[in-house]
Amino acid sequence: MERHTNRIWMGMATCVVLMAGVVLSQPGSSDSPRARDLLQAARERYSRVGSYIARLTRHEVVKGERQPEELILLKFRDRPWSAYMKWLGKEGHGREGIYVKGQHENKIHMRLAAGDIPFVPAGRRMALSPDGALVRAASPHPITELGIGAAIDKVGSLQAALDRGEARQGSLNVVGPQQRGEFDRPAYGIEHRVPAGGDPMLTDGGRRTYYFDPVTGLPTVIRAVDNTGREVEYYHYDRLQLSAHLDDDDFDPDRLWPTPDATPRAGAARNHSGPDRP
Repeated sequence: MERHTNRIWMGMATCVVLMAGVVLSQPGSSDSPRARDLLQAARERYSRVGSYIARLTRHEVVKGERQPEELILLKFRDRPWSAYMKWLGKEGHGREGIYVKGQHENKIHMRLAAGDIPFVPAGRRMALSPDGALVRAASPHPITELGIGAAIDKVGSLQAALDRGEARQGSLNVVGPQQRGEFDRPAYGIEHRVPAGGDPMLTDGGRRTYYFDPVTGLPTVIRAVDNTGREVEYYHYDRLQLSAHLDDDDFDPDRLWPTPDATPRAGAARNHSGPDRP
């Protein structure tokens, strides 16, 4: 009788284990979020930001050569699309750039760093076309792909393509949670597996991963590796000041870099965030 009872209990326990295995293996039973869940949460959070200030750490591979790491103060406004940049680190120290889409002749206005152009002193102003050869040579991406919002839009366009059944741009999947040095707690990421020929930076294919800050829910770390595992892009937005209430004065090259004979305009003395804050 005791043996028979033991066999019954063992059989029941085996059934429970098997049933648990079936439940755990079913799609959607994991606690990990879906890519569209991370994306939707980031969209909702970002829609309330409007403008922000951040420190950007960036290094890229340009024409096969790894570029020195850049440390940049970034001010960004969503409407109209506006970006102010000041290079803080050793690379390009003191260089500044401003671009407001559709304003200031629709050009990138630069204040040069020492050594940017031979025999041209630091501080000299230049206005460059966003599509010009000098700008394209400096970075593999157009300036309009800069910023947190652009990262959200990129993942969103990939997700929309997959929803339409279009797989030629690759696939998306969630990775993590992973402990990364940029965050004080494990973070999830959306990994874009890029097929060969699907990206000019990843001609033979590779992976670009967007890591979402576990505090803000925004994609603040973007890392791309080629099919050999070599890192070709890295962007990290930190020290975020969200909803910074930036306005036209923060993106006006004539106000920020006045010429000696320039006449101050109304409101020119107002500088609520200042170009040199981190």
